[in-house]
Formats: sequence, C-alpha cells, structure tokens
Amino acid sequence: MTQQPMADPDELARFREAWKREVEERSRNGGSQQAPHPKSRTRQLQLSELDYDIAEDISSGTTTPQPGPSSETISGAPSVFTPSGHFNSSAVPTVVRHALSIYKRAVEHEQSGQLDKALALYRQAFRMEPNVDRAYQTQEMLVSINVAQTQGATSTRAGEDRSSVDELAKTLHLDTIKSGEVSGGITGSLASLIEEFPSDLVFEAEDEEQPIHLNMLPEELLVLVIRRLDHTSIERFAAVSRKARVLTLDPGIWRELVVLTYKPPQVPSLESMVPVVSEYHSDFRRVYVEHPRVRFDGAFIAVCHYVRPGLSENSWVNLSHLITYHRYLRFFPDGKVLSLLANEEASPAQVVHSLKPSLRKKGLLIGTWKLSGTVVTISNLIDASGRFPIPPITTSGSHEPFARYTFSMSLSLRSRPMGRWNKLELTAYNSVDLENGNSTPLGLRHERPFWFSKVKSFPAF
Repeated sequence: MTQQPMADPDELARFREAWKREVEERSRNGGSQQAPHPKSRTRQLQLSELDYDIAEDISSGTTTPQPGPSSETISGAPSVFTPSGHFNSSAVPTVVRHALSIYKRAVEHEQSGQLDKALALYRQAFRMEPNVDRAYQTQEMLVSINVAQTQGATSTRAGEDRSSVDELAKTLHLDTIKSGEVSGGITGSLASLIEEFPSDLVFEAEDEEQPIHLNMLPEELLVLVIRRLDHTSIERFAAVSRKARVLTLDPGIWRELVVLTYKPPQVPSLESMVPVVSEYHSDFRRVYVEHPRVRFDGAFIAVCHYVRPGLSENSWVNLSHLITYHRYLRFFPDGKVLSLLANEEASPAQVVHSLKPSLRKKGLLIGTWKLSGTVVTISNLIDASGRFPIPPITTSGSHEPFARYTFSMSLSLRSRPMGRWNKLELTAYNSVDLENGNSTPLGLRHERPFWFSKVKSFPAF
C-alpha cells in the first residue's frame, strides 16, 4: 500500500486550532450538530480553495472570479484569490499542488500518445488526491478567466488612450520594421494555448541519438530566416513543434506581411489600417488571417457547365451535350485584373501560367479592381484579345473609349471551407454602353463561384 504524503505542519496546526474553536462555539451555542470528522474536514481544507461557484457567476453575468459558498478558508490560511480577484496557485495546499503537477504531466503524455506513462501518472495523482481531476478543471478554468480579464483590461486602456493609436500608426511603417522596433501581441484561443507551453522549449529529434543543429542557432537568426518565407510556409513550419510555433508568432514577421499586403487598392490608404489593428489589439497575425484581402499568389477559377440539346438522325434518340468552360481571374497589386473565358480544350494547369498582362487571346478582358470590405468591384473590362489596340489608362483610372462596350463585375469575397479568402461569388455582371452610359445586366444562370488556386510562380505582393 502506498504511503500517503504528510501534510504541512503549519497547515495541520491551523486546522487543529480552527477545529477547537468550532467545537467550543458549538458547545457554547448548545447545538446538537455533530462535529465534523477530522478526515472529512481535512478534505474540505484541501479542496475549499479550489471550489468555484460557476452557476452563480453565470447567472449574475459577472466575469470576475469570486469565491463561492464552499471557498471559505480557515482563519490564517492564505487565500486562493488575489485582491484583484485572480487565481493564486501558491495558496493551494502542498498535497493538492503536487497532485495537480502530476495530473498535468499525465495530460501532456496522453496528448502526445504516451498512454502507458499517462496511465501510471494518473494513478499516482489519484492516490495522492481522489478529486484531483475536479481540481485540475477548476484551476484551468480560473487561469483562462484571468487571461481573458487581462486582455479585456488591455483593450479598454488602448481604446481610451489616444497616444496608443498614434503608436499603432507608427508601427505600420516599413522603416520601423527594418529598424527592429517590434511591437504586437497574441490574442484569441492561440494566446491561451501558448500560456500552457513550458518556458524552456527546444527542438527535439525523432531519433534521440541524432543531434539538433537548430538548437545551436540563436532565436533572432531563426526569426530572420522565417521572415523570408511566405505565409503558407510559415504556418507549415509552425506545425513542426511547439518551439517552431512560438518562433513564428514573432510580431515583426506578421507586421511586415500586413504592411506589404494591405495597401491600395486592397484598402483606401495605409492610415485606414490603424483602427483595424487597434480592433485586433495589435495582433498582426490575426489581422493578416482574418481581415479581407484579395490574393495575388494564384488565380481564381470557375468551372461552369450547361446542357445543350443536340441533333440526331434517329427520331427515337435524343442527344444532349454537356458543355464545360472555365472563367479565370488574376489580380495584380497595381490594380489591374485579367479575366479570361476559355473552353475545355486546354486544362487549367496549362492556362494559368499564361495569365500575364502580355497575353493576347480570344476571350481575354483586362480592367481595374478595388476591394471594399468583402466586395470586389471590377470595372472597365475591355477586349484584350489583340483585335484592337489597348488604350492607356487615364489619370481617373479608366480606359479611353475605343470600343462600344465594356464590362463590369461585382463579386463577394469569402473563406470556404478550408483556407482564407479563397472564394469569389459573382453577384453582378453588366455590359456598359460607352455611347450613352447605359448598363445592362447579363444572365448568371450558368455561372459558378471562383475558387482560388495557388501558383508557385506568382508573387504574393
């Protein structure tokens, strides 16, 4: 039989004095209630500081942790809550704290697939404290509440202080990034995940006998290497280990991507990104991932079908032809856009590499685009098949009329189902008569959404 660890002498002394006072008070009041058994009272002492009345907190609508009815501590014992209402892990009894430590290690082993070690640690933790699972869940909940409180207080102060907004505008300039003045933070569910990581993270090899040369490089040098990658490669590297995840969260990496991406015609101006960054609490990674943007490192492709009746020499036989065609959209950072309508003779893998401003092909249109929220507006689409010379773009951003008609599109930018900003839904397609300015809507019966396809040879900025 495993011997139970001895409790702290000071703790037992406080418990003994409190028990005596309680017995004396009951005898003075003439109460008939029986004094609690020492063993049950010890259990109450060990778990009282970790109890939290969740139901009362939810019903009242408050977010500050308050001790529930069962969290009354013995006189002289340290409180599990700080004066500000935050969880104080140092006030947990020694026995419970050791059991929680072993239980947490068991959870980590279980998550990593080491079930035998996890089972042995679970047994050890429950022998030390039968209710350790309940204590662990309560502790994790209180820690997450503390993190949410801290983030909420930070965002409130940022909204009230005008100087912080000016500082955000300064951090959005590229020269600040190159000088190494890094500022930013991590928010959301990723922040709570990082809080659980140990402080001494290193790269570990699959074969323990093999050396890890990455551990010999300073973190500053690794961050400089990561900054030369595109966002897809950065996130793939982050999935390697917890050490890689922490390195890829350097705010300088994502701030540079934000500066290079969110500029006209993506946004009206660089200054318009200041309130956006403030809304995300200077988390530049979330800005880059969650704020709408048109992607340049690939093409948007729509595969469209329709059925056309055919002719047959036999009156008893009806023929139907399934017609397939593709629509391509490629956006450029300078505001140009290429729209190509092609049949199924050439596969998309062959067509996308030819989508360049110098292309001259039947069904090709060239125009201008801009993004407003999640609405992409394409205007001044003119024939660029090579039959007519393409006029220069005027200072107003429109082409000098040389043909009778131009076209315009309105599309809705979405993130579906895997990936970000990878879907364009065509909501309007109009033909504009240049002589009188009349706009005629075209039918969208056979049109399908555009889906983004990444092309390695297309630059992202």
